[in-house]
Amino acid sequence: MRKFILVLLMAGMVLTGGTFAAGAAEEINVIYMAQAAYQPDEIRDMADLFEELSGIKVNLEFVKYDEQHEKVVLSAVAPVPTYDVFSLDLIWTAEFASRGFCVPIDDYITEVKADIAPAILDAFVFNGKTWAMPFLANFQLFFYNIDMIKKAGFAGPPKTLEEMVEQMEAMKAKGIVKYPWTDSWNQKEGLTCEYVWLTGAFGGDTFDEKGRPIFNTGPGLEALEFMVMLLEKGLASPKSLTNDEPAAKDDFISGNAAFTSNWTFQFGLMNDPAVSKVVGAGKMGLLPVSKDVLGKYPDDTASVSGFQGAAILANSKNKDAAWKYVRYITSPIVQRAYLTEMPVWTSVQTSAYAKMMDPVIDIKGKQIASVHHRPKVPPYPEVSSILQRYIHLALEGKMKPKAALDKAKAEIEAVMGS
Repeated sequence: MRKFILVLLMAGMVLTGGTFAAGAAEEINVIYMAQAAYQPDEIRDMADLFEELSGIKVNLEFVKYDEQHEKVVLSAVAPVPTYDVFSLDLIWTAEFASRGFCVPIDDYITEVKADIAPAILDAFVFNGKTWAMPFLANFQLFFYNIDMIKKAGFAGPPKTLEEMVEQMEAMKAKGIVKYPWTDSWNQKEGLTCEYVWLTGAFGGDTFDEKGRPIFNTGPGLEALEFMVMLLEKGLASPKSLTNDEPAAKDDFISGNAAFTSNWTFQFGLMNDPAVSKVVGAGKMGLLPVSKDVLGKYPDDTASVSGFQGAAILANSKNKDAAWKYVRYITSPIVQRAYLTEMPVWTSVQTSAYAKMMDPVIDIKGKQIASVHHRPKVPPYPEVSSILQRYIHLALEGKMKPKAALDKAKAEIEAVMGS
């Protein structure tokens, strides 16, 4: 039904010679991640309709998030590229732009900039140019089991981290759930994301405005000490140390945890009776902050951004066809039809249709207003890898939090040449 509606909406544009008018037989190759975000069947659905409307064949490859960076780099330096279009994580913007791996798109988007929030668009700007069309306004939210909360004797979800710990201790003492918290704390990029939002929840950022690491004191240190405490007290599941985002989601929707933080994709799966055991009990809300931070952020919440853009490889031989595909999948009409994720367009986010179809879009709007970003630095993969390694050592109990973060800061400064 959704596909039929989209055909009707787009047919007028095609038949009148609009943006997606069909031409000679062409094809493009696209790489996208199969993890948190639009799911593969949704991306395939978008591509199928684009093929019908444009006559351009789309070859899709889905990979795990942590495999995508290397595959895109190999394609970017190859004489004959493997891909034409790829999903650009905001953390890769500085690296890929500085290395000339993708093409700037400013000439294409002059007329649409006003309908995309600067915080979203700026994630893909480096050296004054825009390197990807915003595709996905991804960020983390709070997921909680209201039935477990009430069984523990509380009326509603916690507003602060301290209240959350109090509720978790009560749940554990009453035998309601063995490990109230689950998360994606394996030694991957997800761990950096979790650490960034928790640092925000304690009132700070991991890097300063000049891109210098500051996480080893103050809020950054408090965040890691908090994570370690949850493990030591048996409040966080030991599985968190090996979980990625889908695994943390599975813990929660199986009824094995009362709380987790995760990306927007979890909401739909949590409410799908075919896969979820917490339909009705599982709720989504705003991530809590420390009581000492109340009043600092809008709506007293903090999160981490995971915005994605659709980018075109500089060595693509099919740039025109690639842009048609990018413009299509990021268009307001398509994003209206796929509200499982937060649309990038302000007009879609605030539309009566979106509010009718997505009962939690107002919560998403509040959460996105308080996102914290990972640093936009060219050697980001190395920087994040160092941070992940030392945070994980602290979570495993092999290093004290302060020593781990001091060591991470020193190694990061060496990589960045500061």
